[in-house]
Amino acid sequence: MRTAYPALLAASCLMLALGPRIALGATPTAAEAFAGPRIVRLKLDDREYTLGRADAPVTMVEFTDYQCPYCREFQAETFDKLRKNYIDTGKLRFIVRDLPLQFHASARPASEAAHCAAEQGKFWEMHHALLTGSEPLANGGIDRRATAVGLDLGRLHTCMSAARYENAIAHNAATADGIGIHGTPAFVLGDISNHVLEGALVEGALPYEEFDGFMKAVLNH
Repeated sequence: MRTAYPALLAASCLMLALGPRIALGATPTAAEAFAGPRIVRLKLDDREYTLGRADAPVTMVEFTDYQCPYCREFQAETFDKLRKNYIDTGKLRFIVRDLPLQFHASARPASEAAHCAAEQGKFWEMHHALLTGSEPLANGGIDRRATAVGLDLGRLHTCMSAARYENAIAHNAATADGIGIHGTPAFVLGDISNHVLEGALVEGALPYEEFDGFMKAVLNH
């Protein structure tokens, strides 16, 4: 029996346009739990930036732009609740991929900084710092965030100057384009089989209540 949830007008960073209306519902698989969005397939690998148990019943991949105000809204208003109630309890595996949009000048260097922070074991700290705070990323904002989370700035600058993660960032962008992602934040939520995530594609800063409804619909089926 389908359980309906309220539709949402989701906001995303696509020339600051508004995203599609999203309808939620409970169906036999996680990939089918969203009533409206398309179902897509996304190949995963062992180099993903991941939180939560590898065998969690639901996996979510977020594509984010560090300069996007809607990505910052998701981080500030939704992510901590998801982490507390679903990631930390073993019900949700969360993966993040960067998607710096061309009209955000600071987004790509911020993505490089996040990847480079991972070399110092502080990807998630830097990821959070880049998406929070009122100070802009430009004009030293990235460095000040790096200092705040305890990164070695010399190592960070060497890594960023070498553009070590240019190919990884380009790969994430190409993958997003290939499955029809047109703005940030964007999410794929579903089930993993043989390193392939099959799930619903939704774009926009969904509030926690929408994700909570989805998770309950899947887990209680």
